[in-house]
Amino acid sequence: MALVLAIWMVPGIAAAQADATDGQQRRRSYQEHDRATQTTFTATTDASGNAVLSLKGGDFTLEKAIAHTGDATLRLSQGKDVVTIAVSQAGFDVARGRKTLHVDPRSGTQDIDNVRGLLLGSQAVRSFKRLVAALEQRDESEDDGPLALSALVDGAIVQLLDGDPDAPQRLAKRITRKQRAALRVVKAARLPGVFIDCIGLYQVALMTSYNQFESCAIESTGYSWWSRDLVFQLCSWEWAIRSQQYVWQFIGCFMLPW
Repeated sequence: MALVLAIWMVPGIAAAQADATDGQQRRRSYQEHDRATQTTFTATTDASGNAVLSLKGGDFTLEKAIAHTGDATLRLSQGKDVVTIAVSQAGFDVARGRKTLHVDPRSGTQDIDNVRGLLLGSQAVRSFKRLVAALEQRDESEDDGPLALSALVDGAIVQLLDGDPDAPQRLAKRITRKQRAALRVVKAARLPGVFIDCIGLYQVALMTSYNQFESCAIESTGYSWWSRDLVFQLCSWEWAIRSQQYVWQFIGCFMLPW
């Protein structure tokens, strides 16, 4: 419940930039501005220890709250169109208007088919997918901010629920492209020493998450034809929760009073 309530607190928290109030400890924030997409990303924490992120581009807004377990609530809004997606150990809960649907990745693909119908025509979902496509397709020479990488994780979840089962694996690979390239070049037994700050540790964690996803995906191909898609869907679900947990850890890292 605290996680769901936290998502409604995001605008006020982001606007205030987490200034100290009532003698409490000053709450720090982290912000990025992506000039190519004209998008502003902001991250902070709330009093319950959740990581709270917001993304704003034009009249589109994404607000997200993440618990330390990796459970996350996303709220996509554009005008009167609002879509809320909760990701947890129980699966996905998707709400739009007065309708809410639950997706249990262990039950097959029928639930996702129903969610795809719920999301049909959503301007907020279309705007977010366009942003994610722009981030995904940007040149490799351009740097990705940590919160832009978080948006790609969210994009994988939204696209999965919108009927693209390959989105998590594709975007997981996209998120880690520079780290994988660097490891191929150095061929070192250990990771380079630059991975000692909050951002570096976050990149290593996402790389680990990708490697586990790839191993799971390869294993799924060994299952019978009638179950391999289900197993692959479970791999995607696990990756989504694990990656959200690493986003929470990154935000917690830079909140520490060094």
